[in-house]
Amino acid sequence: MKNNPKSGGFLEQLGLFFSVLFYTLFAWHSWWSGVSPRLIRGSAERDAIHHAHLNIGATLFVLLLLIFAVWLFRPGTSVITGLKKAFSDVSNTAVSLFFIFMFFAMLAGLGQAWAKGEVTKVLGVFPLHEFLDWSWSTSGYMHSALSTISTAFFSAIVFVYLFTHLRKYVKPGVAVALLIILHLLINLPKPPSLHPIADFGAYVLVPSYYLIGLALFCWAKNRRWVYIPILTVIVVFFLYLPYFAFKVLPPWHQSAAEETVFVESKEVLTPPRPKTEIFPTSENLAAAKETASWCTQCHNAVESKEHLLGPNLVGVFNRQAGTAAGYGRYSKGMVKAGVEGMFWTRANLSEFLSHGKEFVPGTLMNQQTDLSDPVKRNQVIDYLEYISSK
Repeated sequence: MKNNPKSGGFLEQLGLFFSVLFYTLFAWHSWWSGVSPRLIRGSAERDAIHHAHLNIGATLFVLLLLIFAVWLFRPGTSVITGLKKAFSDVSNTAVSLFFIFMFFAMLAGLGQAWAKGEVTKVLGVFPLHEFLDWSWSTSGYMHSALSTISTAFFSAIVFVYLFTHLRKYVKPGVAVALLIILHLLINLPKPPSLHPIADFGAYVLVPSYYLIGLALFCWAKNRRWVYIPILTVIVVFFLYLPYFAFKVLPPWHQSAAEETVFVESKEVLTPPRPKTEIFPTSENLAAAKETASWCTQCHNAVESKEHLLGPNLVGVFNRQAGTAAGYGRYSKGMVKAGVEGMFWTRANLSEFLSHGKEFVPGTLMNQQTDLSDPVKRNQVIDYLEYISSK
């Protein structure tokens, strides 16, 4: 292919335009992604953000394809030469890995949406038709892990870029302090977190890889023997982050679900009370639902066959432990407890919600709130009884 300066210049400008648009949309997308877990599942605000999240994700995916096409077909440079340049030093490597992981993160996100029958629209207008058939659990895990990796690279890239320009006017230490303060000011307007992991990521993890990225850029920019193993460790860490945070096994560690073994309860089970007896007034119900809002971060609490990170809670009252239909990610400890005759009675729910890891050794539930207060714990149990009552 002959090198045409005009077409080459046009493609370079086009690629730059797509990249700037991509970075801008991704920054907006990431900020609102951090807001979403802080809102109650099923609320109008969270649903609106979720639909915007899906549409921006589809748009980002198409933009990535356009950026790749421009990179692939630009004249005068072979693919091999382009790849060598893309991974020539830590800066280029970080940018290249960001785009690579973003591509697969968006791919997994689309697969997750389609597994739930959700619509994804490019620019919020043009439907992106389903072309993947992934399970919700596999695509969901990969989307979470790969998105976190992408966000880490993106944050470090932007931080280093701003640092290199800011240090022209102030001392390096002052530049770092100003950028950390800017990060905190950007994140503080978010609603109070319903999930401690969200706060840990925003206020601990992100500043940490700001500093790691800056150290690599300033000291090990061309030292591959330093930055390659460090980036590898970071990638592996984030691939397992959903497991560390939520005890969700990565797809490559999951095994086929065992056949459910049902047993008889060793005690007489008291049927759930009528709904009106559990909560005589709408105010009682609203208060209990608010107390149990933390549950809906990992569990579905409406009549549906759909499970989230944990099993659907509808029908959990008096259900044998480890036997929710269609849920195949129970720990061996939970399945064992069910086979040995444990059912979710009020007493067992109380024990599990107050000290679950001792009550069911090996449970994967990483409880994110303190229910040592018996009043709050009984409110949650009442709510579980309510959604299980016919």
